[in-house]
Amino acid sequence: MKKRTQNYIFIENMELDSQTKSLIVSAKLGNKEALNHLFARYQSRVLRVVRPRLTPDLRHKLGLQSMDILQEVFMYAFKHLKDFEPKSQGHFLNWLSKKVQHYIYDRLDYISREKRKAPQGKISIEQEFIPKGETSKMKIQLKDKGPTPYQIAVIKEKKEIIDSLLDLLEPEQKEIIINRDLEELTFKEIGKLYDKSEDAVRKQYTRAFKKLIELSEEKLKPLIAELTYKEYKDGF
Repeated sequence: MKKRTQNYIFIENMELDSQTKSLIVSAKLGNKEALNHLFARYQSRVLRVVRPRLTPDLRHKLGLQSMDILQEVFMYAFKHLKDFEPKSQGHFLNWLSKKVQHYIYDRLDYISREKRKAPQGKISIEQEFIPKGETSKMKIQLKDKGPTPYQIAVIKEKKEIIDSLLDLLEPEQKEIIINRDLEELTFKEIGKLYDKSEDAVRKQYTRAFKKLIELSEEKLKPLIAELTYKEYKDGF
């Protein structure tokens, strides 16, 4: 069902699709192929949620374009699937992104400790890391059919532009944009997070989105501002 408010179209029906449900069930049973498919399906969508919640400095330090790091992050999250029952698309993305954030901050703590012990205080972000509570490092087997180096550079530049624009929003505005557009939570679900009515959340989102587009038009050509943001939230 769609609702139109102040020229914006809001899509309320965001149920988890049957294929994802099936993959989650299989992954819980230890099916590695299901994990591979979940990784391929959700890696860009979850990173688009996590990235703007980090400071620019942390985004740079973590090097989130590294395939090895991405595999580690997602294996950590997916290993906790057995304890989770997703209720909707937004619920799953919200849970998955929180697990990824938890892993990231564990990794940062690890790097800080190792830097203090390393010669000259230097350590590579690529150094092997086993999260708290884990006993081994696992890998996802995924064939690389990614974009060309030029395409990666263009995509990276666009992402960094939108990330920087989100950083200019008030914290509450930024978070509601992430909740709605990136995690794909419904207004009702967001309202439960902040103890607000669905209508209040919808109005707050509309104001935040309008501000984001205004900021986009200051940095980008007006005709491509909204298109670029749409590409961003759709995972490019």
